Amino acid sequence: MKGFKLIPVGAALAFFVAAAPPAFAVAVSQSGPITLQGATTLTKSGNSVGCTTTLTGTITSDGALSITSARFSGPAMCSLITPAHLPWGGALTNTAGLTLNNVAVNVAVPVLGGQCGPTTVNASVSENSQKETAISISKQQLTGGCEVSGTLTTTPVLLIN
Repeated sequence: MKGFKLIPVGAALAFFVAAAPPAFAVAVSQSGPITLQGATTLTKSGNSVGCTTTLTGTITSDGALSITSARFSGPAMCSLITPAHLPWGGALTNTAGLTLNNVAVNVAVPVLGGQCGPTTVNASVSENSQKETAISISKQQLTGGCEVSGTLTTTPVLLIN
């Protein structure tokens, strides 16, 4: 009779848990290219500038997000804000939340000058009155003494389960 070794139950369970695919918190109806656009405000040292922010990238069906381009337009000062540390990765954390990592911008505006970030930004996700997906950022502190707020809508509209 051949001998065999017993594997402790805990070790066997750990093996199967480690080998199992990760469970994702959400499922997104539209995967592929995504644009987030809307009004944002960057504040530093009590001075603020309001811009239209346009973020482009991709989203996967499990809610993983990669922002590969960021543009700031509006008043002349907005053109002096440039993204840093792209791509910014992130994910829909649940049906009502989003996290975006390593968000950073360089600011060449005299009263706001310097770098803001990199910092993780948390946002809420909801459907607005126009049936668009709205990403709301409320007074998120960035390293460098900066704060960002605003609301961006997504194209395409996301159905998040």
